Amino acid sequence: MNSLLSTTDLIIFFGSLLAVMGMGLWVGRKDDSSEDYFLAGRNTRWWGVAGSIFGSNVSANHIVGMMGVGFAVGFAQSHFEITAIAGLLMLCYFFLPVYRKLNVYTLSDYLSRRYDDRSRVSYALIMVIIMVVIQMVPGFYIGSRSINILLQGDTGRKAVAETVVTEDGNLSEIKILHGGDQYGSVPQVLVNNKKVDFIEASLINGQVEKVNLTAPVPQAYLNAPLTVSFSGGNLNNPEISPGDVEPFNYKLGILIMAVVTGAYVIIGGLKAVIITDVIQSVLLLMAGLLVAFITFSQPEIGGWTSLMERDLGSEGVERFHLYNSSNHPALPWTGVLSGLMVLHFYYWGTNQFIVQRALSATTDKEAKMGIIAAGFFKLLIPFFSIGTGIAAYYLFKDRNLEVAQDAVFIKLLTELISPLGFGLVGLIAAGMIGAILSSLDSMMNSAATIMTFDLYKKYINPEADDRKLISVGRIWIIVFIVLAGFITIYTMDPNSKDSFFLHVAKHQGNLIAGVVVAFFLGMCWKRATASGGVAAILAGVLFSYSIPVFYGNLAEGNQFLIDLFGERLNFMHGAFVSALLSAVVHVVISLKTQRDEEKGKLTWTGLEIFSTKELSVFVKTLLFSLAIYATLATLVVMQTLTPVNAAWIGSLWTFGCFFLSAYSKAKTSGISVFAEDRFWAGGLAGSAIFMLFFFF
Repeated sequence: MNSLLSTTDLIIFFGSLLAVMGMGLWVGRKDDSSEDYFLAGRNTRWWGVAGSIFGSNVSANHIVGMMGVGFAVGFAQSHFEITAIAGLLMLCYFFLPVYRKLNVYTLSDYLSRRYDDRSRVSYALIMVIIMVVIQMVPGFYIGSRSINILLQGDTGRKAVAETVVTEDGNLSEIKILHGGDQYGSVPQVLVNNKKVDFIEASLINGQVEKVNLTAPVPQAYLNAPLTVSFSGGNLNNPEISPGDVEPFNYKLGILIMAVVTGAYVIIGGLKAVIITDVIQSVLLLMAGLLVAFITFSQPEIGGWTSLMERDLGSEGVERFHLYNSSNHPALPWTGVLSGLMVLHFYYWGTNQFIVQRALSATTDKEAKMGIIAAGFFKLLIPFFSIGTGIAAYYLFKDRNLEVAQDAVFIKLLTELISPLGFGLVGLIAAGMIGAILSSLDSMMNSAATIMTFDLYKKYINPEADDRKLISVGRIWIIVFIVLAGFITIYTMDPNSKDSFFLHVAKHQGNLIAGVVVAFFLGMCWKRATASGGVAAILAGVLFSYSIPVFYGNLAEGNQFLIDLFGERLNFMHGAFVSALLSAVVHVVISLKTQRDEEKGKLTWTGLEIFSTKELSVFVKTLLFSLAIYATLATLVVMQTLTPVNAAWIGSLWTFGCFFLSAYSKAKTSGISVFAEDRFWAGGLAGSAIFMLFFFF
């Protein structure tokens, strides 16, 4: 095994895992009440909220996956981080004040109070599915795969080939595009993912040299579209391909993560989760920034400015831009500015495992400052992850290295970090795995909180005391760990090449459109009824799965529609349309059903969080700001205004709006404007707007 981890690296790596587990067990050893266990005693300072929110959000995919996307596609992936600021600020000033004023444990509890138990149960089931199946399973997968790649090191690369057909559509030859490397035995050639006996590969110096047609091609393969791949041939295990993860080690990695994370989450509850998240967030930032610094320091790159100049030059491929065409299959600009915002409002404002961290804060002020600080950390990711991937593209090009998208991070460790020594690879590995663990522990705790309070306490044992609730919560954590572990082992291919970041976002998007509508209309519209709320939640799921099918049928043969949105509807477009239709369903049914006057008071105005005048001013300011942004974008497209100038105008306008509000609040409260959270929120929002225009 050619491990990337030296003895020093291994000590740092495993030592950090044990230290994190030990710290989690220690801080959570005295949880005496359910509030201590599930909400950290509502005694978390702003830095704990910031670290836990950031740590819960990021994973190894933010380093490994996004770096690969930056390498292959470019900076457009940054939209997931930059536009997330809108969701964070929505949580900070619109959703969180409602939750904290009502003193809820779970967001299901809010839906139950605002609507009825049908909405509570619907939301609880959706959230558990998202956290356990859509979040924990990819977390176990990415974590185990990353650990194993680090431990096994560079084990080669699979060969790539394509078919060559004649004018009459018959197979003439199989052309080797890349011979791979480190083959120990001749691989099996697969055609359309099936083993065949009419094709044989040959090796030379550990690479696939050529593929021979050893027998007449069967009629079934002559005219069909053919895909060619290779199976087996790994130097140490002929059953897997070069670069693949050993299946046994993959399962062992899942077990290790389950034991390490489960130990401190089961014992320590949310208090343990938060303190370990903070530590793991620091490790992740150190790891990401270290890889970025060393990569950008290479003479071929020469720093960020030189890289951007090169990218825009004659040899550049212009990866430093944020906006793709509206029919782009992965990141269309229309989807980014519509459906992605729906996902952000769900993820940051109505998502139990994120919001639970803010609910644990000592005061409203501490919660808000923690959320804003987490936002600033989010804006670092495009630079140390996606930007590093772009740098790697030019670096490997200059060094004549052909690297697959999913191997960029490991190749950087091999080429740049490992030769330096000093335990740097171990530190980076600890940061990467720590990021995964911080996401897993949050989902374990939050899913258990929902099941304990929204199922057990609500319907099974309403009189349960704190001790009983904590015991039940621990049982649910064990159940979810076992369930997610088995699903990961038996359904996930350890050597899949899928982009799991987009995979997770897509499946979340199919479940949450109606959830966002139910929360939003419930808070802003006193006429919203219980039947309207549950109908919106269920309709959102139905629309999300049916609309892409409907669009596919509509787009068939319709070139205008294909040119506009592509042959298949991007999941972000689908999420936006689903949210709009769910809102229509909510409004129609609410108008036709009996309104509950008391429940209608649980809105922004009814809870006296905002006055009608304040909401009116906000809406007018928002609409005017959007008009300014649209005008700036139009001028940039027309080349009347440079992206840099648009960035400064847009960011200064945004900061100014927040500053005026902060100044007014500070003057009324008799404090410095720098002590007002809206001042820092303005800096955060202004920074995001600057990036959206600067990288136009």
